[in-house]
Amino acid sequence: MGRKYNPKQTKENIMATAVRLFMEKGYEKTSMQDIANTLEISKGGIYHHFNSKDEIINAVKENKASSVKESLNKWMGTVDAQSEREKLTAILEKNIADQEARAFDKVLSTQIKSPDFIVSIMKDSIENSAPVFSDIMKKGLADGSIATKYPVESAEVFFLLLNIYCDPVIFKADEEKLYQRLKFVQEIMRSIGADIVSDELIDETATLLHNLYSRDSDENE
Repeated sequence: MGRKYNPKQTKENIMATAVRLFMEKGYEKTSMQDIANTLEISKGGIYHHFNSKDEIINAVKENKASSVKESLNKWMGTVDAQSEREKLTAILEKNIADQEARAFDKVLSTQIKSPDFIVSIMKDSIENSAPVFSDIMKKGLADGSIATKYPVESAEVFFLLLNIYCDPVIFKADEEKLYQRLKFVQEIMRSIGADIVSDELIDETATLLHNLYSRDSDENE
């Protein structure tokens, strides 16, 4: 007797397989037929759930946004910090060390020059990441470790700068230029009373982003 068809599991299998193929072959070089062949199902079985690769990647992005929010909330409960400011810095460092998220960033880098995709990054930053940080900033006002009068706006601007301005594919930059941008973001956050960007975080972020995207940038020149 054959296995009972599970639409939810099939959809998840399609997304997982597509991401793996996008990483191995590249987004443009992966076809819907490739995904179907790898899963050993008909191409119609793929189209039953997704009309295109764009739909697949958008669904995965939505899952990632939810996962990021869950991770931020989880880290909030596990970080051992003396103040809310230290907690924010520690959470940022944990995010940089998240290898699964970084691997998916590599997949998304193939779409990153699309205006619609850049707007989606901005929306994700404002709607998913910034609220978690602004809540911690508000608590930091109470313990004296955060001094900004605008915790919500500070969190929103921080993520826009980090995810857009400091992305070396959106705004081309070598490692030195990227490092300078991150130092500038650090200075901005300090000047508004939210000193959450450590020197260690800058070093790790600059190296990671440079290594993550440098090959793609070279190939696109």
